[in-house]
Amino acid sequence: MEWTRPEQPVIPQTWYTFKAKDVDSDRLITYRVEDLTEDRFDDVIQHYMENFLDDEPLCQSKKVSEDELSLAEIRGFWRWCLNKRMTIACYKKGSREIVGAYLLHVKGSKKLLDAKIRGEKLKDIVATNEYMTDQYDVQKQYDVEYYLTAYGLAINQRYRGREIATEMLKVRVPLCRAFGIKVTATNFTALASQLAAAKVGFRTDLEVTYDDFAKMGPHYFYPGIKSKSLKLMSLKIE
Repeated sequence: MEWTRPEQPVIPQTWYTFKAKDVDSDRLITYRVEDLTEDRFDDVIQHYMENFLDDEPLCQSKKVSEDELSLAEIRGFWRWCLNKRMTIACYKKGSREIVGAYLLHVKGSKKLLDAKIRGEKLKDIVATNEYMTDQYDVQKQYDVEYYLTAYGLAINQRYRGREIATEMLKVRVPLCRAFGIKVTATNFTALASQLAAAKVGFRTDLEVTYDDFAKMGPHYFYPGIKSKSLKLMSLKIE
């Protein structure tokens, strides 16, 4: 059964604030993490085009940005995710510039491959991710109907190196508590994101190296990938 966000709390909510360095100085300023509003959907899709596709290890390796069909389908997927109204964005105080965005989704039983993906590059990436959740069934392991997952955290390149991604990961806790969700879990594809998740308290439930994926056949081969492994990591919400 598909989960739907309740009408309360209303959008937008500010879920978390933190201090980090400004973009052009060492001065500490306040950043806020809040619900993404519908008027920023197009801006966030452009943000992911510029700050995710050529940086995220699987998309980078498969060169999704160079494949017209996969690119069109991933943009369509992003918009689908935005319409679920769980995506959050990070802004600095007094600004509406998108510092970071996080595609969050409350997952039930439906698989992404049910959407009949046609782009071969994107299909390979989805199959890789779903292999992980097939091997480690989060709902079964934690005895929950739903859990909060994510489909990509993208930080504006100008703001990197300030641990903003780590701070944005923390917002999953108040979000889960607000909606009565007991677990959050995600496939983390890059070493940096895995380290950030561990720092926040996520545990590793399953790890598969990209070398081992390559042994499974060409669809699971990621040429030139710099990361060592894919980790399914989870955090139980107390």
